[in-house]
Amino acid sequence: MYRKTSFFFLFVVFTILGCNKCSEPKPKPIVLVEDPELINEEVTDLLSDQLEDADTLKTLIIANDSLFSSKSIIEFYQIKDFEVSWTDKGKLNKQGDTLLTILKNADEYGLISRDYHIEKIDSLIKTEKDSVTKKFDAVKVSELDLLLTDAFFTFAINVHKGRLNADSLTREWKADQMDTNLVVILNAALTKNAIRSAIDSLEPKNEQYRKLKKALKNFKFEFKDSDWDSLASRESDSLTFKERLKNRLIASHDYYKEVSGNDSIKLAKAIKNFQCKNNLTEDGKIGKLTFKALQRTKQDYIHQIELNMERWRWKNAPAEKQFVWVNIPKYEMRVIEEDTLVMKSRVITGTPDHPTPLLKSTIRYFIIYPYWTVPLSIATKEILPILKRDTSYLRRKNFDVLDRYNNIVDTVINWKKYTKNYFPWKLRQRMGDDNSLGILKFNFENKYGVYMHDTDNRRLFNREMRAMSHGCVRLEKFMDFAKFLIRDDSLNYPFDSLKKDLRIERQKYVYIKHPIPIYINYFTVEADDCNELHFFIDVYKRDEKMLRVLYRK
Repeated sequence: MYRKTSFFFLFVVFTILGCNKCSEPKPKPIVLVEDPELINEEVTDLLSDQLEDADTLKTLIIANDSLFSSKSIIEFYQIKDFEVSWTDKGKLNKQGDTLLTILKNADEYGLISRDYHIEKIDSLIKTEKDSVTKKFDAVKVSELDLLLTDAFFTFAINVHKGRLNADSLTREWKADQMDTNLVVILNAALTKNAIRSAIDSLEPKNEQYRKLKKALKNFKFEFKDSDWDSLASRESDSLTFKERLKNRLIASHDYYKEVSGNDSIKLAKAIKNFQCKNNLTEDGKIGKLTFKALQRTKQDYIHQIELNMERWRWKNAPAEKQFVWVNIPKYEMRVIEEDTLVMKSRVITGTPDHPTPLLKSTIRYFIIYPYWTVPLSIATKEILPILKRDTSYLRRKNFDVLDRYNNIVDTVINWKKYTKNYFPWKLRQRMGDDNSLGILKFNFENKYGVYMHDTDNRRLFNREMRAMSHGCVRLEKFMDFAKFLIRDDSLNYPFDSLKKDLRIERQKYVYIKHPIPIYINYFTVEADDCNELHFFIDVYKRDEKMLRVLYRK
């Protein structure tokens, strides 16, 4: 392209762009333009020089920042003949202003501004004119355009599909998982001056995500003039601790001075309010879990909401009209039908050492009076050491010993000769009320070998922390659930038949007329219909792992 030398001067400096996976090092020109009318032309020329023959498999480095979406950027600019998109005559245009505003307020979407070149973009805007000549720096304007385009693509992906891989919790660029082409989306948004609408249209459509987003905004507004640090230690002076506790609960709007009663009554009520929000036993006492929750700062709660918005980006809301929903940190199972809560029940889930897996499956049948065939790991690591000390354990717990052909072994076994590496037996607990699986077992196909069942130890449902199983889900209201599953099959298997089979204590497989999907998930925050937030303990430390990756904590 012919350049009008009366309006600018040019000289070239070189920069080394780095690794083999990045774009090849090229001379970096500095183009100073005096006439604003020529800037768009110069920027287009610079973009063409840089991108026309660029390798889509290599990472572009712009103003020392790596671009996440190099392939999409190259395709986008090639389609539009390298025309400048976000600026006009060296200044941000309306679309550029809109996008920059969105990026600076990324926290409204539960995202982080620094992930989108915001510092570099601000720097380029401030130095778009040469400090000596006061002429426009066309190279910086071109870099600004490229960084904003990359920011749009990255932000769009993060809003739509999230920032992390759901399985590995590593950062991931997910353009190939989009439902539509990002380049098409951006072109249409620029044509219609609809940048914000385009981004908002990519957000998850499920109700809980929308509630969390609104609740996040409300939470920040509610506590804009309030803050609190960790209540991390108990002083020996109980009066000092009580005063710090009171101030902490005032800051989080749990302590109400207008409540009737003396200071102790008011404080106990405030503690109960705090415990309610954090899904803890509302006893008004500072127990171990309540004290641990009090160590969390205001920013910790904000991050927790943001992390759960991220989780909702990883998955679509259930499309079925009827489904079972288990939330591990809440220790709760819900049955949803036509967007209505049909029943809910407390559950017991896997310990941190034996976590309940996240999955989707379908419940097709349940078993009345199931056997429990003990997994080999449990048999060798937990039961075998007991048998070496006390052989009567098998009799007391109603276990049969099976050989490799599943025949019951009646002979005396010297358990001391067996180890976790040599154990040729199976242990099977006989059916009955004292069976570890209880009297009902709900099966669903999965690669982890887990299921949902009753338990012989039902008092455990009253505990605050219920991560206590080897991975299966124990269900408190097992009978209500079974009744729900057979309610549409009154002709073949009415509820009276279930009660009869339970009374005569015989094993039976009951196949469900309408199999029901089951989702087992992990969400540490929920927003209810009143947009009130409820926080749960991060029992498997999945929040902590995400924090380290996303917030460098």
